[in-house]
Amino acid sequence: MSLDNSFLEDPVPQSTQEAIANYLWNNSRFQLQPYFRYYTDQCRFAVQSYSGYLPVKTHQHLINIALDILNGYPHHEVKARLVARRTQLGETDSEESLNGSIDLTLRLIYMVDVGVFRNAYSGRERLLWDTGTSKTFIENKVFRAEMRREHSGIKLEPVFNVCNIVRIGGFRVELTSNLSDHLLLRDTGVEKSITIFHHASFLTGQKQSSLFPDGLVDDTLRTLALLFPQGNSTTARWYGKHVQDNIEEPDFNVLKCGPAHRHIDGYKYWHNRLVELKEAFDQARPSTLTQWWNDRRDGVQWYTLWIAISLTVFFGLVQSIEGALQVYKAYHPNS
Repeated sequence: MSLDNSFLEDPVPQSTQEAIANYLWNNSRFQLQPYFRYYTDQCRFAVQSYSGYLPVKTHQHLINIALDILNGYPHHEVKARLVARRTQLGETDSEESLNGSIDLTLRLIYMVDVGVFRNAYSGRERLLWDTGTSKTFIENKVFRAEMRREHSGIKLEPVFNVCNIVRIGGFRVELTSNLSDHLLLRDTGVEKSITIFHHASFLTGQKQSSLFPDGLVDDTLRTLALLFPQGNSTTARWYGKHVQDNIEEPDFNVLKCGPAHRHIDGYKYWHNRLVELKEAFDQARPSTLTQWWNDRRDGVQWYTLWIAISLTVFFGLVQSIEGALQVYKAYHPNS
């Protein structure tokens, strides 16, 4: 293990993964591989965004900043301590690269897209940490409490899962490593998409941590248990196939988040987005034959539809056969 190695080394050795996890969260007893795919990608993205001109280059450099953040120093103190370390080495860095290094470190601690990297545009509100402590920033800016949306009539039935959101609702699912984008619904008028933070292993590793607002981790895991029902083979097959076509590292613990919590009142942080998603799902109507076949939300309507289709096909086939026989007899009257 060497924390002095470049943070771009790929893959990160297991012993180094465990050391970094213990520094960041005082816990390495969870599946680390999905997170460290994210870790390496973020480091590479940051280096490319700043054309290599970052004052951090090794795992240890990131850990030094992380310890200042986790020890509760406000943003300006974190930056001042970074400048002091660089000055001791005779180095001078731009304000932009200093902020970029701090933003990168905060991303790696929380798995939240913080800051603005060059050549990166998401179309979302930018999350900028430039004052106060990271804890205050996360609680008041990223996961701040919102007034609850009305949810009367909202029921989280077993049919409400990620497979049916795709197969029945026609949504496109985007797996993400950005926790702040979890359950974010987008509707362009042409396409509907839902973003799902699927890093269940990372969340499980934070269950006893005070890093996030109280209850956020459990709330997020409950949404994953709802959307990826445990023991559901159809969901497991869908996830396995989907991650093959996705740049995200698979985390199959997303399929082991426990029993689904089906009471909308029990969700605090993701309540509004969950209500919005469920309303959009309930309002979605099939537009293809496959979607009609999969849509069994109204059993009576489904059976009525397919009985009608079957009868239509049957009588159409009978008429076609009768017509063919009449044509045959017309050409072969003595048969």
